[in-house]
Amino acid sequence: MKKIIASSALVVLLSGTTGMAQSNEAFASQDATKEIQNEKVTKADLAEQNVMSVAWYQTSAEAKALYLQGYNTAKDKLDEKLKHHKGKKKPAIVLDLDETVLDNSPYQAYAILKHKTYPEGWHEWIDTGSAKPVYGAKSFLKYADKKGVEIFYVTDRSEKEDFKGTLKNMKDLKMPQANKEHLLLKGENEKGKEQRREKVRENHDLIMLFGDNILDFDEPKESTLKSRTKFIEKHKEDFGDKYIIFPNPMYGSWEATLYGGNFAQSPDKLDQLRKQPLTYFDPATKTTKTSNEK
Repeated sequence: MKKIIASSALVVLLSGTTGMAQSNEAFASQDATKEIQNEKVTKADLAEQNVMSVAWYQTSAEAKALYLQGYNTAKDKLDEKLKHHKGKKKPAIVLDLDETVLDNSPYQAYAILKHKTYPEGWHEWIDTGSAKPVYGAKSFLKYADKKGVEIFYVTDRSEKEDFKGTLKNMKDLKMPQANKEHLLLKGENEKGKEQRREKVRENHDLIMLFGDNILDFDEPKESTLKSRTKFIEKHKEDFGDKYIIFPNPMYGSWEATLYGGNFAQSPDKLDQLRKQPLTYFDPATKTTKTSNEK
């Protein structure tokens, strides 16, 4: 009888101990969760958030295929436009450089690994003149050149700081029409690219534009998600015809729009703004919501 009582007591004691252990684990888990929630997002955390986009851009067959798809489509469209071209002005095309003609993802990878933010190291990267062409770009540009099309490279690289490195890079790659007249970099007091596009239009018939950013084609009325979507709707017939756009999940005006154009905010705030417009599925209500819904 005593053995039974003793055994029962041992079971109760062990059960109590197990319960206490589980309870302590629960409290510890809650404390860890609170600690994670209260932990400040750092510059390094923001850099880590870009790993997948740069990895996709550099390694995926899909990224390469999208560039080839864009430039293959462009050849057909260029032939079509030249066939029906009329007027005295010479036909011309305008291309952005970064992530449209040149691959700068090694700089983006540097920023991730060293926890840097633009423009840290950017001008040094350009000075090396070591960017490679994106898939399909060089072949298309040679094709356009042979067709007698004038090619203008309109980029927001700084004319003052980046022209020498950019010209070297383009000449080393033997890109057609890589010279001072056709490399149109951004002036010190210039905003956007429209002024340079208008300069091209003065003496040329601008038949096609290429870029990885909608600002490479025209500018929405406002830098808001709603205005940018309206811009796409307005030009939905142009994409794949007059406008050829390429993939760039690494950076761009789409990101600036999330921040209200202000990158000079704390990492915590930038992290919050990145997640705010996300639409997600809620299993509890079986509905989709946006992250900023209360």
